[in-house]
Amino acid sequence: MTKRYAFLIGSLLFGATSFLQAQSGTLDPSFNGTGYVIDPVNNLDAGQKILVQPDQKILLIGMSFDAQYVARAQVYRYNPDGSRDTGFGINGVFTYELDFEADLYSAVLTADGKIILAGSTTDYQTYRLLLIQLNADGTLDDSFAGTGVLAQSVSVVVDNAEDMAYDLALDADGNILVCGSSYDANYIRRPIVVRFTPDGQLDTGFGTNGVASIPAGVGSSGFRGIVVQADGKILASGFFGAGLQWFELLLVRYEADGSLDASFGNAGVVQYNYGNVDDEGYDLALAPDGSILVAGVTVTQTYNYSALLMKFTADGAVDISFGTDGAVEEDLNNFDLASNVSWISDGTIIMAGSSGVGPPNGFDMAVWKYLPDGTRDNSFGTNGLAAPVIPDRYAMINAMEVQADGRILVGGQARTTVNVNNFLIARLQNDITNSVAELSSVDQAYTFPNPASAGSTVTVQLDNALQPIARIELYAADGRRIHSYSVQQLARTAQGVSIQLPTDVAPGIYQLAFGQPGARSTSTIIIAQ
Repeated sequence: MTKRYAFLIGSLLFGATSFLQAQSGTLDPSFNGTGYVIDPVNNLDAGQKILVQPDQKILLIGMSFDAQYVARAQVYRYNPDGSRDTGFGINGVFTYELDFEADLYSAVLTADGKIILAGSTTDYQTYRLLLIQLNADGTLDDSFAGTGVLAQSVSVVVDNAEDMAYDLALDADGNILVCGSSYDANYIRRPIVVRFTPDGQLDTGFGTNGVASIPAGVGSSGFRGIVVQADGKILASGFFGAGLQWFELLLVRYEADGSLDASFGNAGVVQYNYGNVDDEGYDLALAPDGSILVAGVTVTQTYNYSALLMKFTADGAVDISFGTDGAVEEDLNNFDLASNVSWISDGTIIMAGSSGVGPPNGFDMAVWKYLPDGTRDNSFGTNGLAAPVIPDRYAMINAMEVQADGRILVGGQARTTVNVNNFLIARLQNDITNSVAELSSVDQAYTFPNPASAGSTVTVQLDNALQPIARIELYAADGRRIHSYSVQQLARTAQGVSIQLPTDVAPGIYQLAFGQPGARSTSTIIIAQ
């Protein structure tokens, strides 16, 4: 790229950054005109997971309970501007009913654009793990488990078994790793990770008959979040029942085969007692250096709930350089909790959750932004906290996804004063300081084929290892950003990634800009007719 274009891009992004900084943490009016969408189905609807596709369309996953308390799986797809994508499912919605409940809590995109949904189903006799695979258009994919739907029991007990799934991830081979809880032989909940093959079969070569766990505690234990490291090891976070009413934050690392990783924590297990009553990890995120963030809640003996963010080193020790002795506690009201955490490409941290005084009143959204050391980023919201308000509604966050451009999607429930809960998705402004102002001086990346045609797939090879939180942006020669990609959702190798070029891009010379903590790279690409 010439110096003239580098200067022009830098100038344009400086102006854009200045605008975003002024608005950072507020509702984004370019999303549905208001910054949020409320979709009512019944009186008890709950969004649980958000995914952003490579084409920037947005999926909101959850369930809806009708008046008879029958729960149906629901998946909405929105265009980037917040309008409903009516080409997905039926009028933009996939709905599925199985037995009395089809509860969805998480989802993941496959490299070929399919959507895997995870949760549980029950006939009120037993609960089973539930996996559903959709085609990109929102129809069931019958290449998965024969029908597109798998209900699987993994309990060691038969009568009144309860297998619950709360999160999932894919390994490098496309295997599906589901985490949650299941009864042991004494009907005490134990934390579990279960592996399925890409076509929906229980992988009995993993752990013990497909299940990896640790022994149950005195009280219930379970996993709530799961990630797969670049080396194939599996991390899961949750809570451990150290007593009937005493829970410790739980972090466990498994080898790729489901055995415990003895090099992590205490023989693969970290049980951390932060508040001495109830500490739970709801979500986790990996940093580029292998350290681990866990977000959740800590509760006092007087039942005051605070949002909790902790950082652990790659070997499972508390990182005392973060926050205060390794922890950040946020106590805004009687009930504060964190449901999601994410590292973003400029090294900052986003944590989302809810805050309120509790019943009969409700909760409001709470989104925090931190610098890498755990101090609040005061350029975001008010002193690092954004608490956007939905008119005439309480709001609770269960889901969060940070777009490639840094804007923050949150989802969950919008509740009226008469306790009607509907699906909610909102988008917040957020400035990310990962500009391309210095593109002329960064490392080179290599793109092939080059030239390429609009809509085709190209592969980019980098000198440095590509991190899952990296982002890729396509710029025109005049500095306009044409498209953004989240690397985590693309097919990738250790040092390369494949992307599909936009179908409506004009012929010309473009720049692909790659940003991740500690490294930036660019590649010139010619898009031909």
